[in-house]
Amino acid sequence: MSFNFKWPTFSEEFHKSAAQMLDSALNKGPKPKVIADDIKVKELGMGTIPPELEILEIGDLGTDRFRGIFRLTYAGDAHLVLSTKVQANPLTKPNRPDIGLFPSSTASRGILFAAAPLIVPMHLRLSSVKLRAIVVLVVSKAKGITLVFKNDPLESVEVSSTFDSVAVIQKYLQQEIEGQLREMFREDLPGIIHRLSQRWLSGEAKQE
Repeated sequence: MSFNFKWPTFSEEFHKSAAQMLDSALNKGPKPKVIADDIKVKELGMGTIPPELEILEIGDLGTDRFRGIFRLTYAGDAHLVLSTKVQANPLTKPNRPDIGLFPSSTASRGILFAAAPLIVPMHLRLSSVKLRAIVVLVVSKAKGITLVFKNDPLESVEVSSTFDSVAVIQKYLQQEIEGQLREMFREDLPGIIHRLSQRWLSGEAKQE
């Protein structure tokens, strides 16, 4: 069994709250050595295409509570724009550890962006996200929405940045962002969804 979502137009308040929670999640814990500043959410678009849910099992169903297991797929048009600052290192000797955007192997190719360590701004755009996962979904009017992924949901994501013209950097950023997203889906996104749902349900209760 499956059903369709009526994908809403999300409010400015929702986008602001979601951006703040993503800021906290993205800056939690140690960052890669190349990141020289906090990571900020500059733009968040939820898109117009909803995810698809296929019901696999319903374990609890009531007027104020629901629990089910679903197969989730998503290939929508949501996007996220981030900004930060990165360190563009000078060329390093092969026996010196890499701490910048450019690995030592680039020396043989003659790539030189700075003669001394240089902090430069960078924008990242994440789009064309594709997800496929088995999820446990619990909806409670009193406690909010709890979502748990039973597997790694990320199939692919398109990452574009200020450094797209440099192939080695584009590949490096693609790998780093994919790794960060996998960690966020597993550790942070369930908490973000839960907190946002509590605010949403609380607003509904006030309207009633």
